[in-house]
Amino acid sequence: MIASSETWLRVEWLGHAAFAIAGPGARVVLDPHRPGALGGRFRLPAIAGPFDAIACSHGHEDHAAWTPALGTTRWIERDDAVGALQLRFLAAAHDDCGGRRMGLSRLIEIRCGSLRVVHSGDLGSFGRREIDFAAGCDALLLACGGHYTLGADAAAAFARAVQPRRVVPMHCADPLIDLALEPAEAFCAALGWQESVDTALTLPLPLGAPPSAIARLTRPDATREPQ
Repeated sequence: MIASSETWLRVEWLGHAAFAIAGPGARVVLDPHRPGALGGRFRLPAIAGPFDAIACSHGHEDHAAWTPALGTTRWIERDDAVGALQLRFLAAAHDDCGGRRMGLSRLIEIRCGSLRVVHSGDLGSFGRREIDFAAGCDALLLACGGHYTLGADAAAAFARAVQPRRVVPMHCADPLIDLALEPAEAFCAALGWQESVDTALTLPLPLGAPPSAIARLTRPDATREPQ
């Protein structure tokens, strides 16, 4: 059992759907992309570790790319633990037709004690299973750029159903990614919750923090000009 003083999670956004999740004694990367992926349409910089493990929602190269810079070859593909971090997965459709067009993706839960972070993967539609899996989490990392995932309105409906303490928009329009994605601002406007901007999200949230809000996280390279 983890003592309360040792229960914490830190969430950093690395661009697109990639996140670094750190907790006591462990650091995991979710959905790492490869620079130059999708025929050169990805111009995001390489992700540097070291990490203790890699977990991916699905096998597309903008979500499941290994490079030596990650510092590990350990892939987590089923419910497992990395140090104090417990990982759990739920298969879900990558599209709005049961996966017949885009296949399946997975939601990923990372838990440390009572703290929960849920990564939506490339969620294309949702129902009771997906809502129940993520319900009441401390942070929901939510794809909301449309076309390949939920769009702004559908993602906002999912967030309202889940009621996370914080929702972090991802898989949205980016000047370094040549994909037809909606901007995060469209999702934020559709949801209408209070917003904050920071370089990372640390859990547990401080006392007095709003019960539900949008946490806009900035990429580590966000001040760089597009190449």
